[in-house]
Amino acid sequence: MIFRFASSINRSPLALIFIGLLSLPSFAEEVVPAQAVGISAERLKRVDALSQRYVGEGRVAGMVTLVSRHGKLVQARAEGALGMDNPLPMQIDTLFRIYSMTKAVTAVAALILYEEGAFHLDDPVEKFLPALAGLQVDDDGVLRDVKVPMTMHHLFTHMAGLSYGYGDAEHTARIKALDLAGSPDTATYIKRLAKLPLKHDPGAGWRYGFATDVLGAVVEAISGQRLGAFMAERIFARLGMTDTFFEVPEDKLHRLASNHFWNKGANTMAVVSGLPFEPGYRVSKFDAGGAGLISTAGDYLKFLEMLRRGGEIDGEWLLSPKLLKYMTQDHLPKSITDANIGQDHD
Repeated sequence: MIFRFASSINRSPLALIFIGLLSLPSFAEEVVPAQAVGISAERLKRVDALSQRYVGEGRVAGMVTLVSRHGKLVQARAEGALGMDNPLPMQIDTLFRIYSMTKAVTAVAALILYEEGAFHLDDPVEKFLPALAGLQVDDDGVLRDVKVPMTMHHLFTHMAGLSYGYGDAEHTARIKALDLAGSPDTATYIKRLAKLPLKHDPGAGWRYGFATDVLGAVVEAISGQRLGAFMAERIFARLGMTDTFFEVPEDKLHRLASNHFWNKGANTMAVVSGLPFEPGYRVSKFDAGGAGLISTAGDYLKFLEMLRRGGEIDGEWLLSPKLLKYMTQDHLPKSITDANIGQDHD
């Protein structure tokens, strides 16, 4: 498996690449010779060449690459700089905004509560977030009430009808008008989101969108904690993920990679500016379960290693193997899967 964090690729400052059906290591392990786990050392050099080429061509400012097989780390490499505006060398422990990779962590947080009996998958979301009662659907330009309630299962599977609006100018305009990204807290975010029409009735289709942010809000409602506090206590502390959080501590800000976006007009990268929130860096002011975490390659490997081992790492069980197996099954009806083949995100 190749696991790569980059300081900028297209819309996101993070790239995650998986190649092959290989397993992930605990990052604390020593790097072992590639031959010891059946990997060609010569072929492994291609990963080095790729990193060097991407940095050299300006596709990314810098990159961290971890390569592993059978739970053994065979390469840990840092290439380039922390950003176009920061010439300091990229390091293995550089912090990255992991954006949508937050979704998997939020799902595990919610499943911890599910395994404790805090909710059922067919529970309506409005049971925990009353502001989401009375949602509407944009039915070919005509707004109407939803025909079925949005359930917890819909949130986990992105079948809630919530959409990021990719390729849909009208929906994107509505999102911007509601200023979802500028929400000062979770309660405000949910109230604003409730005004955004769904793209279809819950369960009637698949849309990549805000469902996992709502799932994170449910975790907060049930636990009585901010999402970051719940994750820190129930996930990060137990897995030794000391560099994962929604807000970067002041003493770690120097390790944070710059944020970039791809400027199509200039066909080059540009640095995103004006996003920091005091007292430390945050992706959003509220703990956004869909895109708010900041982490390192090593920390995220610990999380993935827990999943690879069936819910356990170093004696710490977060989920039961049976629930993890259910979590990783395909839950989409074939008709919906077929309808989404070839679609880009939305």
